[in-house]
Amino acid sequence: MDCNYLSNNAYPSDREKDTMSTQDTTQEPKARPKWFGAAVMLLALVLVGLLAWGLRVFLFPSNDEPAAEPTNAATQTAPSSPASASASASATAGPVADADAAWDCQTDLNNDDASVADNAPAVEEWVAGGYNVIPFSEFGGCEKRPSGLRVGFAHNEAGALMAAATYAMAIDPSASEEAADNVEVAIAEGPDRDRLAEKAKRIRDGLEQAADGTASAASTLIGYAQDFYSEEAASYRLIYEVPSSNGLVGQVSVQADLLWEDGDWKLDPASGTELMTSDLYQGQPYIEWGPKS
Repeated sequence: MDCNYLSNNAYPSDREKDTMSTQDTTQEPKARPKWFGAAVMLLALVLVGLLAWGLRVFLFPSNDEPAAEPTNAATQTAPSSPASASASASATAGPVADADAAWDCQTDLNNDDASVADNAPAVEEWVAGGYNVIPFSEFGGCEKRPSGLRVGFAHNEAGALMAAATYAMAIDPSASEEAADNVEVAIAEGPDRDRLAEKAKRIRDGLEQAADGTASAASTLIGYAQDFYSEEAASYRLIYEVPSSNGLVGQVSVQADLLWEDGDWKLDPASGTELMTSDLYQGQPYIEWGPKS
């Protein structure tokens, strides 16, 4: 056998090797259906829509409320006429306490506007207060302070008179620390009140001598005269019987001026050193009123 033949034909030549090595032996992928791309896009759109809906539900929960039922002529309430409203108010109207009353109990007081210039108001009881007795009635004295002073008066003539008779006997801020608090609740605001409070403190501290209250304790209220009244201010002269050192009984007139302030009648002091002024009674007419009348 020819060995050269085998060597030349049994093995491929270098050219044939190059041709075989460059030939693409990779298997081509199978062709996809034409609808495959459209299906993928549709699936992506569905997923995006579901994601957006989920985020909306999670971040923006629904708070819709059922709509109100429409009103109609049968269910609407017709506004009352001025005449009927006025008639209804007149039928139920009564004495109205001031909205700015200082004490809750004042709403139960008698706020009738009856005048006391000619007729004395009724008093339920004369109770102990300060140096003497003070009036207690439906017109005032409904709030009792720790010192024993009574405040809370009706905003009318009778209430002002009750306050005058009360303050004439029961205000003494020098008596105790509790009585010192009465300065703000029973005396009208102003420089005179400030000076009175300072004087009372000096007396409590022992730096100044207190006035003798013997005459006040022995006096008896027998009447009053109304000098002036308005919704903002009032003035009364209170007539007292006072025993004298010679055994006789004299009469004095005490001037009590008041202001309606902070929802109650308060004493308008005569000065920075005196709450009220007093003079000998000169025979002026007065209305009998007091614990013995």
